[in-house]
Amino acid sequence: MTFSFSPLLTRLRALGVYGFALAAGLLAAWAAREHIQARVREIEREAEVLAVDKLVVATDLPAGTRLQAGHLAVRDIPVPWVASGSFDPEAADQVIGAVLAADLRQGDALLDVHLAPAVAAPALSELVPAGRRAVTLPAEEINAAAGLLRAGDLIDLYVSFAHRGQHLTAPLMQGVRVLAMESGADAAPSITLDASAQDAIKLVAARHGGTLTAMLRHRGDGAAPPVTASGDLAALMGIDAREAGPRTAVPVLYGDRLDAGPTAQALEGGSDMRASDPEAP
Repeated sequence: MTFSFSPLLTRLRALGVYGFALAAGLLAAWAAREHIQARVREIEREAEVLAVDKLVVATDLPAGTRLQAGHLAVRDIPVPWVASGSFDPEAADQVIGAVLAADLRQGDALLDVHLAPAVAAPALSELVPAGRRAVTLPAEEINAAAGLLRAGDLIDLYVSFAHRGQHLTAPLMQGVRVLAMESGADAAPSITLDASAQDAIKLVAARHGGTLTAMLRHRGDGAAPPVTASGDLAALMGIDAREAGPRTAVPVLYGDRLDAGPTAQALEGGSDMRASDPEAP
């Protein structure tokens, strides 16, 4: 018995073979793609390194530089490469104002070993020589501009006060050394002066009895004005001397005679002359 296939069945078989081959190819391509992506993810995961933000210098800085905000930058540094002693960005306020102890290149991580050790400020008592006194005054009491004065400056102090109905101004202390200046947002500026024990007493008395004025002098100026220079404003301006003129003596009568002044003597002399001259009126 002989079997025969119709042309339609032959075509269907051919299409089935082609379809299977296409499906197998698509499946193989998808499997290859998934394998490649999985491998890429695995490689990326192996190569991925956690990084943290650290402070670095933004430009080349020599040793001795006092750090400012513009000297610093933030950079991501891989965790395995982070050196001990590095600073987080939150610690910027702690390093601003510090002095570098070593040269740094742009991008170098800032470490604590790069900073010079902070030197504690000496106590104020250590600045006062033996036998001297430190006197602290509000800057406004001596009419001093606290923002202009510095420790080590020399000032002259003058006191203005009322005495016997006159307003006088006189030198109080000359060449006084400024030990310290203190100013803050919550407190009034103050000035601490170096004075002898006797001058300290004078200064305290002048604070309560007069008005103090400070005058800045050059550090090399050793000359002192005469301590006797004092007087009221009119006398210092020479007003009394210009207005004062020669006074004319006024005769004073005492009963039947004049006083002994020049005018009285002249009048008495004139009377004697008239008495001796009979023709005088």
